[in-house]
Amino acid sequence: SSKNAYYVLGIDVGRKGCTSEVCVFKVTPQAQGTSLKTLVNLYTWDEEHFGVQAINIKKLYYKYKAKQVVIDANGLGAGLVDFMVTDQIDPETGEILPNFGVGGATYEGWEQDFKKFRTPDTELDAMYLIKANAPINTEAHSYVQSQLSSGKIKFLIDENQAKVKLMSTKMGQGMDNDKRAEYLKPFTLTTILREQMLNLVEENEGVNIILKQSTKGIRKDKFSAFEYGLYYIKQEEEKLKRRKHHNISDMMFFSSR
Repeated sequence: SSKNAYYVLGIDVGRKGCTSEVCVFKVTPQAQGTSLKTLVNLYTWDEEHFGVQAINIKKLYYKYKAKQVVIDANGLGAGLVDFMVTDQIDPETGEILPNFGVGGATYEGWEQDFKKFRTPDTELDAMYLIKANAPINTEAHSYVQSQLSSGKIKFLIDENQAKVKLMSTKMGQGMDNDKRAEYLKPFTLTTILREQMLNLVEENEGVNIILKQSTKGIRKDKFSAFEYGLYYIKQEEEKLKRRKHHNISDMMFFSSR
């Protein structure tokens, strides 16, 4: 593992009748070009209260020592953010999970919106908020497409391959059906993500790219979480590129005689 690698959680928020989806990326910067993005895990929750979701997300943040939680702050996401900026108590351990601060957003005015919730215990700059619109969606779609085509995004293996590998071990053979299903869940969710991606059809509306579902019965919530995480990673890559360019500019000098 590269010492410069970091983790990002991309989240699509659901509530009644809709699941919330989390994509966990490991990002490994490269000496040349864009970073290598590996989708290492996925999580899904059914119709959970926002307070419960906030606890789950904060625990994942600490589990992966993540750099950022990326949330769609439109609609339902705004409700989740309201809980993320307050303290929670983990019902399993009794531990206080501190309020999360916002470190960036795609819209103006976010600093004033959340500054008042900060306390001495705030987990500073833990969240990045996206309020998607047509230009942002187009930028995200284009980036995902380019990174996929260049092999910069890696996925977990197919669930059938994972099952064969698991059953070839003593550990897998000794598992009951529930434990086996739990172990294979990230691979199963990755297969569903792939199905969602294959169901999307690209259309153009002026300069904007629109992704529409070919079959309406196949959702795209996992893909949305996937894309939100990658959109943030793109912003970080561009920030690093600007910083490097600035540093090189500072080092340049001219002498005349």
